[in-house]
Amino acid sequence: MRSKTPSRRQQGRRITRRDFLVTSAVAAAGAIAAPTVLRAQTKKWAGKTLHVQFWSGPEGDNIIKHVVDPFKAETGAEVVVDYGNTAASIAKIRAQKNDPQIDVFFLDDIGVYTTAPEGLLTKLDLAKIPNTKDLDPQFVVLDGLGVGFFTYTDSLVYNTTYFKTAPDSYEALFDPKLKDKVGIPASDGMDAMKLLIASARLNGGDQKNIEPGFKKLATLKPNLHSFITDFAAAGELMKSGDLLLMFHATYLWKEQQAKGYPLRPTFKVKEGVYTTPACATIPKGHPAPQELAEAFINKSLSAEAQTGMAQGLWYGPTNSKVKVDDPMIRANLVMPEDFKNMVPVDVPSLAKVRQEWITRYDQTLKG
Repeated sequence: MRSKTPSRRQQGRRITRRDFLVTSAVAAAGAIAAPTVLRAQTKKWAGKTLHVQFWSGPEGDNIIKHVVDPFKAETGAEVVVDYGNTAASIAKIRAQKNDPQIDVFFLDDIGVYTTAPEGLLTKLDLAKIPNTKDLDPQFVVLDGLGVGFFTYTDSLVYNTTYFKTAPDSYEALFDPKLKDKVGIPASDGMDAMKLLIASARLNGGDQKNIEPGFKKLATLKPNLHSFITDFAAAGELMKSGDLLLMFHATYLWKEQQAKGYPLRPTFKVKEGVYTTPACATIPKGHPAPQELAEAFINKSLSAEAQTGMAQGLWYGPTNSKVKVDDPMIRANLVMPEDFKNMVPVDVPSLAKVRQEWITRYDQTLKG
């Protein structure tokens, strides 16, 4: 969400930078220091190419820095990155089912639940992904067709100039005093589905009884300023006071908080927060060796990579060995011990109605 970086909601393609040539002296020193297993692995994957797809913008930059680049350095493999949000990744998995071009997809868990029943995914060999032993079992999805490598949480993000104390209910979004001052997610992501479920629960319904949610959401229209797709722009609107409250993924506002912008997330919402695992999955028939794809996923599950991602963009870790001590980061992060305030979402059921809900979400708020 920087001016020169495409947002998560945009689609595009970028190939990662090729590694710079290393001088012979440094290479020799590295070879001496490296363990035998690493030297063998480097020789094994040198000259091999892995194709992966995940989000663009700050999310993608964070993954490249803490997963892609270290993996390339450690293994000698080249990694080619395509960009797409979860909806785009689902579409690509389906479109390429007869001729897959991508080896690993990183996408929201609903992407796994959507494509797995269609027979489009390869089961992971967890024995070859040793970092899974440090995960809570909940992050091994559909018996190994996907695995969660970070979490993000949707809750309220509020303007601290306007709100002297953090709002403690999603009802704040519907307050008539916030006319034209509320930002919400666009329909194509899981964030919007969570807002719909939250609206239903405010109005006597729930995920299995969603009609009250659409009725409640219709009453939000007078307060709606915009659908948040450009996160840097949304931060500026919060700074200027044009936006006072948002429902969105909370990790997106790191850069603005560092600059002192008057915005802050809260996880102390009495109706609970919505935490989603981002998952790694491998499509059937992918071109690269399965072992190489699983090695890449293993890297994303390492405590080192997840600590870096948590510090880099406040991704919630799934590896139990990750420790976060910085109070600023911790205040913006949902750790496994915080899941007690998490609203459970039946993702398999949601996958079946997701497209219908997207259409009706737009009709309700844009019609």
